Amino acid sequence: MEILEKGNYYHIYNRGINSESIFKNDENMSYFLKLVEKHLYPKANILAYCLLNNHFHFAIEVTSETKEISQAFSNLFNAYTKAYNKLNSRTGALLERPFKRKQIKDENYLKQLILYIHKNPENHKIIADFKSYEFSSFQHFFNKNETIISQRKTYIINLFNNLENLLFAHDSSSKNLNLDFDNLRPARFEKPARSYNHNMKDKFFKYIHELQETITTKLEAVDGKAKFQEDIWKRPEGGGGRTRVIENGAVFEKGGVNISGVHGKLPDSMQKYFGVEDADFFACGLSLVLHPTNPMVPTVHANWRYFEMYDKDGNIVDQWFGGGQDLTPYYLFDDDAMHFHQTCKTACDKHHPEFYPKYKARCDDYFYNAHRNEGRGIGGLFFDYCKASDEMTMQNWYDFVTEVGNSFLEAYVPIVEKRKALPYTADQRNWQEIRRGRYVEFNLVHDKGTLFGLKTNGRIESILMSLPPHVQWVYDHNPKVGSEEERLIKILQNPVDWV
Repeated sequence: MEILEKGNYYHIYNRGINSESIFKNDENMSYFLKLVEKHLYPKANILAYCLLNNHFHFAIEVTSETKEISQAFSNLFNAYTKAYNKLNSRTGALLERPFKRKQIKDENYLKQLILYIHKNPENHKIIADFKSYEFSSFQHFFNKNETIISQRKTYIINLFNNLENLLFAHDSSSKNLNLDFDNLRPARFEKPARSYNHNMKDKFFKYIHELQETITTKLEAVDGKAKFQEDIWKRPEGGGGRTRVIENGAVFEKGGVNISGVHGKLPDSMQKYFGVEDADFFACGLSLVLHPTNPMVPTVHANWRYFEMYDKDGNIVDQWFGGGQDLTPYYLFDDDAMHFHQTCKTACDKHHPEFYPKYKARCDDYFYNAHRNEGRGIGGLFFDYCKASDEMTMQNWYDFVTEVGNSFLEAYVPIVEKRKALPYTADQRNWQEIRRGRYVEFNLVHDKGTLFGLKTNGRIESILMSLPPHVQWVYDHNPKVGSEEERLIKILQNPVDWV
């Protein structure tokens, strides 16, 4: 029995015990696919599938460790068996064990397998034309809706060069396709037509899913009281996201760690901004903001994102990374500022000695309320339009951006742990809420991410998640001379080199 290993591709197939029916109606199949989405994603990318009354086929790419993907399949099959047994007043196992799996070792075989999977309903004489069968992935390749194959949909289309060739291959393929699934031994080619490397879009989208899980798990442990509530949403024009919000905790009054992947026609306003016509786009990223209750704990913001733009034929005409992380204290502890910036510098120095001073300066310039003549906070890193060059490939940029993303918890959590139990007064809380007003002003007046989200019909609740729950605007407020509050303002007006 093949061991499921991360990075490998597999044909997963199984049937009911003694060829017993496992799907008695459409509702059974729909429920099984919902469980697939729940348990297998994001443990595996689903390339193709087909459900028949007494068996099923999946082509998958494993994106998690062996233990995790094995557990995901166990959870899937156990959950479905339990529900099926309850509905049909039966007991015991429903599916053959262990489920069958074979590693796919070359792309030509993968193409044959996809054709075989999609043509199963026709070959078994369940339906006259496999193209109209509801419970296979074939139709997913010809619509723009998000489905369980969306992660690698583009990759499969490219295997066949384009959609027209994919359809032609299905129409012209033979019935049996020379596939023996009881004695599967796919041929190996010394030089496969295409490597199994992820394209950058899929690779980064997978990364932010995993990073969101890592960050939210750690922040819940730090808070000790509140849990993130999750909201899955879809964008009508294409794509969607997973919003996670924490509120009224022991440490965090409000915060969000959100991921999104959206695509479609670039709105006219953004086409004018980029100087292009008839362009499509894909954008994905993770964005987080945390507003602690205690004014001694700073607010933090971070974002890591990737963008692609396409011509009318679907070719990539531009692509870049962007992101950063910055700290907004209400009471300034110099050692906190030095720790945050040193962590940023350490991440940058692994990739280029000029990155930290360059992106630190850009952060000071960008997160600046020009109408107030002061910075939003004490900065950190900000980078945008990071494109391939003679010096940096897109893979190099991916390595850098993920390095910064992976450093976030190290940069912020020690500060929270050190300050979260410090006492504070009502006046200090008022000062925090006044400074939060400056935070709101920046996000609504200057921030590019907010602007992009609003102009691409993003989800308003996720976009404005960054706004704090309690905030004040006090007319002509000025801190007392010589106070800690005044010291903060002076530093925000003149950025400091903390490292």
